[in-house]
Amino acid sequence: MTTPLFDLSLGDAVPSDVDDVTALEDRAFPIPWKRAYFAAEVGEPFRYNRVVRDPRGALAGYLFCAFAAGEIHVHKIAVSEAWRRQGVAKLMMDDLFSFATGTGADVIYLEVRPSNAPAREFYRTLGFSEIGRRPRYYLDGEDALVLSAPIPAPRPA
Repeated sequence: MTTPLFDLSLGDAVPSDVDDVTALEDRAFPIPWKRAYFAAEVGEPFRYNRVVRDPRGALAGYLFCAFAAGEIHVHKIAVSEAWRRQGVAKLMMDDLFSFATGTGADVIYLEVRPSNAPAREFYRTLGFSEIGRRPRYYLDGEDALVLSAPIPAPRPA
């Protein structure tokens, strides 16, 4: 890919994004969320749902989260095949950490498959650590590792 990250657009997910998000979800996960799940999340209160698009308008990635009571929960994150390992996931997570700081959140949580070593390493580089395990969390019976990352307190200006 020759397009630099700064040429990508990052913004809130809107209803017209749902078809593209669902198509990427279907390619990215062995047990994908249904279209209706994404559609139900877009525009809802206490949600932070973001999409990244390339200059042609193609979906490069998405991030769907919920937040309340000082916590943010990452429900879904995926990057399109053409953009993997080029910083798109980090761009979205950096944006999420900025949002978390701005809203006064204390922690971000997410689940990841133990078998997904690349994702686990990526999250480790962002400051996530394993705090638990959910047995048979995924529909195929695989456990989920529960990860968390503290949000640093904003520095006074």
